Amino acid sequence: MWLGPVTVSLLATISHVVGQDQKPLTDEAVIKPAFTVREQSSDLCDAGARQFTGTVNVTDDKSMFFCSQPVGVGFSKITDRNKIAVSLEQGAKDVHTFLFTFSHDVFPNLAGKPWHITGESMGGHYVTGYTEHIVSHERENAKRGIKPRVEISSAIIVDGYIDATQQFMGYYDFFCEDWAGDGRKYPLMNRTACENMLAAIPECHKMGSQCRYFYDIETCRAANEVCEKSLGEYFMEGVVPGGWDPYDNRHPCEKPPLCSNMDHGPEWKFLNRRWVQERLGFDRFPFYLIDFDTNERWDIAQNIHIPVTRELTWILDETDIRVLFINGNNDIIINTPGQMRMLNQQRWKGQDNYRELGYETWHYKDGELTSDADGWNVKEGGFWKGNGQLSFYAVDEAGHMSPYHQPEAIGAIVRAWLRND
Repeated sequence: MWLGPVTVSLLATISHVVGQDQKPLTDEAVIKPAFTVREQSSDLCDAGARQFTGTVNVTDDKSMFFCSQPVGVGFSKITDRNKIAVSLEQGAKDVHTFLFTFSHDVFPNLAGKPWHITGESMGGHYVTGYTEHIVSHERENAKRGIKPRVEISSAIIVDGYIDATQQFMGYYDFFCEDWAGDGRKYPLMNRTACENMLAAIPECHKMGSQCRYFYDIETCRAANEVCEKSLGEYFMEGVVPGGWDPYDNRHPCEKPPLCSNMDHGPEWKFLNRRWVQERLGFDRFPFYLIDFDTNERWDIAQNIHIPVTRELTWILDETDIRVLFINGNNDIIINTPGQMRMLNQQRWKGQDNYRELGYETWHYKDGELTSDADGWNVKEGGFWKGNGQLSFYAVDEAGHMSPYHQPEAIGAIVRAWLRND
């Protein structure tokens, strides 16, 4: 199933405007970089736009930037598209170089300050792979007497792709079980489909284990093909007009494969407006939310078949980096039960402790997490569990683009996470 290579910040259309600023980087850049630097300001969200950046501001005491990955997608340019990164190793080198240049040469006041790296969808691969690459290379540099240049404090992965085989097995839970234990309607498929999917789980699990052990394209491609054919076919057959939307089970599919107008919706229109691009430092730039050419190049390279479980183990075992997973409970393509399976089975020194933790309901009010479940105007957000290094939040009434669907709820999670840094 297709996962977009572009991670963007989505803007929601409303009847009023809440303009938000972020903590300034510095008054003036020290040098002129080889890339465009344009800081966010509230005038980007003026009344004429009828757009807003969210009811909860997570950037009031943080500096945030959006990085289109790999280079050549989104608002980034590349002179030769044949040189677009088609592996995590290639992309990680670009990001590592950029972060160093950005925080040392352009804004030296940021040097030595920790980074929080976040990503959605395919960003699960990017965040995990890039974090492992950057930290391991910083350590190699330290052995050669080079002072640390980029420090990462935490990783935030939202509806992120980590291990495809776990998602395939999660299809059974999603469609055939009350996986959240909240009395939701099930099964969502007929009895025969559920029985066949259940019978296919052992073989998929075995193939997935072999993939995670050998960690090569051939083995992992075979595992994904077996799991998709035996578990995914029942879901895929339903991805038709009026059927399943892979990105939100609340929404009937309009036209496969995206099943909605996400690639040419209001966000695309907004980011292609001339005045918006001028404020962002561009002029008549053809911006696309989804880069199908890059997606095809990743498919051809086939690196997408390899999970990032080994990199995640290294981060959890060898560093103090905290890792936060957030997942929309209406997402099918990166389904919550699949992520629950994956994290419970994820090998690391704290695995037993994490796996034995029970899930608890979480609540929020006015953009903040709260323990006062019975308080006035308190809303239930979903369920969660976690320890000091690994946490998982499941979000109700949210699909694959969960920050778009539940900005206040997820804003509350992220604010609390950053505040505890």
